[in-house]
Amino acid sequence: MIIRLWQSSDLDELRRITIEGFEGIAIDQNVEKKFGVLAGHDWRDRKGRHVDDDVAANPDGVFVAELEGQVVGYISTRLDRELKKGRIPNLAVDKRAQGRGLGRQLIEYALDYFRREGMAFAMIETMVNNPVGQHLYPSCGFVEVGRQIHYAARL
Repeated sequence: MIIRLWQSSDLDELRRITIEGFEGIAIDQNVEKKFGVLAGHDWRDRKGRHVDDDVAANPDGVFVAELEGQVVGYISTRLDRELKKGRIPNLAVDKRAQGRGLGRQLIEYALDYFRREGMAFAMIETMVNNPVGQHLYPSCGFVEVGRQIHYAARL
């Protein structure tokens, strides 16, 4: 497996992997279950747009895992240079490639990137209904620092 900088030709595959990987755990999906489709855009569309936001916000910090010429995962990053804080907004691995340690390798790659960029600490978050994240992130050195409850209201 190689990890490389994303390319614009990867976008459709990154969106697909994101939607597949967040099925059952995406907050946008939870909102849709309560309120229905929002403004004609289902949760998959909204979650897929997160990839577009990530590459627009930090194009030099989106890394793709490639195995035998196929994109099998990615990680996105954001930098707050003033606070020296690196953040990982999205991490997803293709279901067919899970269980091989690719998520861990992507996290390690992102952490190395943060160090090279002079960040002092890194943050990542997960939903309570994501047991993979709750296991993986602490095993990569992350420590739980708080919990958040999301609310939504129809307007």
